[in-house]
This record gives sequence, structure tokens and C-alpha cells, in this order.
Amino acid sequence: MNMRRLPFVMLLTVTAWTAGCGDPPAVENPPQPTAAPSADPAPTASAANTAAVAPTATPTATAVVEAPPPPKPAKEKIVGKWQFSFEGEAKAKAEEEGKKKFAKEKDTKKLDAFMKAYEEEAAGEWIEFVDGTYVSHVTDKGKDKIVLKIKYEVTKDDNTSLTTKPVGKDEISKKEIKEEITVTFKDDNTITMMDPKKKITLTFKRK
Repeated sequence: MNMRRLPFVMLLTVTAWTAGCGDPPAVENPPQPTAAPSADPAPTASAANTAAVAPTATPTATAVVEAPPPPKPAKEKIVGKWQFSFEGEAKAKAEEEGKKKFAKEKDTKKLDAFMKAYEEEAAGEWIEFVDGTYVSHVTDKGKDKIVLKIKYEVTKDDNTSLTTKPVGKDEISKKEIKEEITVTFKDDNTITMMDPKKKITLTFKRK
């Protein structure tokens, strides 16, 4: 029961009961409510519970994307050992030479043997760039042999290609070399360069 409305309800009951029993006695003014009742309905239990358990909005986390590291300069990528790959212009040049040499042969046995010898020789050829020095290797009678070793300086570096200039003389032949060489990166593990004597492009794979 609403305790605030109790006096008002009791007054109505007494007045109705005494209406048939004569004159009603004088009654003092009933106490007035201290505050006007609110027009808004009181919140129900279910509404209160719903408000209590309503999930709060979770802010969406913003993904942080890190920028990729800058590419290495070609002078750093070139450092290491590179195996000569018998393909492209080098292989085409050897085939052309073999076909001319064995043009009168009725079969290709000699040409096949000629190409196999080229492939075996190519498998023993490799180069390296280390400490600012270019070194060329071949396999001679099953043993590794250095045929050229010379210092170089970088004259151009644009990440995908590297141009170098020889400095001083070849340590093996003691001859001065003047030709600049440009190395082009097909990818991080494959390079090509022009043979200054044969004028053909050679391919090398990282060892």
C-alpha cells in the first residue's frame, strides 16, 4: 500500500460510513500531499534489470599497419657467392657454335656431347662479391681455381642494378682492367651481367 496516500483513503471511508447517522462531525482539513505524484510510471523490475545488464558499446580497435622496411641497396644485395647458370644467351651462343661445327654430321651425337661438355664446364664456374672485391672461379681438374680477382668501386646503385668500376690491376694476371660492369637483379637471388668480351648476357644464381 502506498503509505503517502493512507490519510486520504481513511478519510473517504469515515465520511461514507457516517453519512446515514446524522450530521457529520466537523473535520479538520486533511493533510495535503507534500508533493504532486509524478505523471511518469514507476520503472518496472524487468526494465530495471534490462538496463542493468545492457551491454556497453565497445570501441573498435584501430589496426596499426607498419610500413615495410626500405629495400636494401644493390651494393649490399650483391655480396655473396653466385653460380653461373647455363641458360639464355650463353646457351644459345653455345648451340649456335655447335651447330656450325657439326653441320655436316648425320646425327646429333657430337653436338650433344659438345653441349654436355659446355654444361659441365659451366657448372664449375662461379663468382663472388666480397669486401669490395670481385672474384671469378673455375673448376680445373676437379679443383677450384681463381682466375680473376680485382677491387671495384660502385659508380651507380638504384636497388635493382649496380654498376662497378675496377680499381687497380687484376691480382691474378697483373693486368689493368678498365671495363665497367653493370649487374642487374632479376630478383634477390638471380642476377645478369654483360660479358665484356663475348658481348652476351650471363645469368648467375645465388649459391
